Amino acid sequence: MPDNPPPPIKPDLGLYQTKYLLRNILRNIPGVGALSPNALSLFAVVPGLLAAWFLMQGQWLAALLSIMGRMIVNTLDGLVAEEFNKKSNLGAYLNRLPGEFTDILIVLALSWKVAPVSIGSMLLVPLTGWVQILGLLGLAAGGTTQSVGPCGQTDRLAIIAIGCLLALLGLNGWPILIPILCIGCGLTIVLRIFRSIRDIRKLDQTQEHMNRC
Repeated sequence: MPDNPPPPIKPDLGLYQTKYLLRNILRNIPGVGALSPNALSLFAVVPGLLAAWFLMQGQWLAALLSIMGRMIVNTLDGLVAEEFNKKSNLGAYLNRLPGEFTDILIVLALSWKVAPVSIGSMLLVPLTGWVQILGLLGLAAGGTTQSVGPCGQTDRLAIIAIGCLLALLGLNGWPILIPILCIGCGLTIVLRIFRSIRDIRKLDQTQEHMNRC
């Protein structure tokens, strides 16, 4: 078992913090501490690519299972790295790589399958990219990674999974879910910009105070 207790769940807009609920289950897997977080990070590419492929083919059950697999692998990756003292600089990079690579492919495949010529589908791909970029852009100025927002990575995957489940039941939820994804991404972009500016201003104020002292 890990030496340190898991961090508390902090309420915020979005589903990102729910990963700690899943961690409570995954940490009971025998031998979980022996896994390599870097290997898990790279393996996350597999369910991500499968999700994109199955979405493009309209194979909703396979897409749903791939999305769930992707979310489980990502959560397991963070669990092993943070709670079993396996963090590293390379690990921080590899942790983001599969998501940045496959998330665009997932929404591109979805848009191509369900509404290739709609305004919402055409907007969803760049909006997803901007959400990802603005989650990390603050790091360039010494800020922190931003996961806030109603349409971060976890939220997008959850909404797409709901769409797949509805499709399995013979219901076409995409005309509603695609606009929800677009609006959610727009709000997420605004929130991440705001949070990054707030954090960076605090850094500047701290630096100014230290300079005066």
